[in-house]
Amino acid sequence: MDALRAFIADWLDPIGVVLGLLALVPIVWTWWDVVFGRRRRERRWFNAIRRQPGERPAILIVDLLAGKDVRASVENFRRQQPALAAIPDERILVVRRDRAITAQDMPDLHRELRQLLKAGADCIHYFHAGPAVVAALVGAEFANGARLLLYHHEAGLYSNFGPLRPA
Repeated sequence: MDALRAFIADWLDPIGVVLGLLALVPIVWTWWDVVFGRRRRERRWFNAIRRQPGERPAILIVDLLAGKDVRASVENFRRQQPALAAIPDERILVVRRDRAITAQDMPDLHRELRQLLKAGADCIHYFHAGPAVVAALVGAEFANGARLLLYHHEAGLYSNFGPLRPA
């Protein structure tokens, strides 16, 4: 029995300590990456957004005219413009209603507009067909966020009026 105790004390205890210390290294490393690495990645991502604006464009189509669908004309225009054609479909937001807009609809419209910011859009090509109050809501929503490029439809063509605020 004394030989077993001596074997455990002399051999197994030190081996267990060494293995425990070796196992501690990846545990601490993982903890450090989870706690501090995530913050560092987020900071790097936000700095990249600040340095390279316009790298994640999106399209916002506000179609609030009853009985009219402007998405088809916007899609035709989009296909003709290489910069707009390169925008992926997941960064195209269509806000469409077939009825008149009321004050009760504003919170829902506000939530829909937030989807573009959540998608990481920093340059929004804005096509509007509807009441001016919704245009004011769009302007207020993106005033401190993404840059808006306004498009105007006239004589069958869209013309870019440039950013709503200087860059």
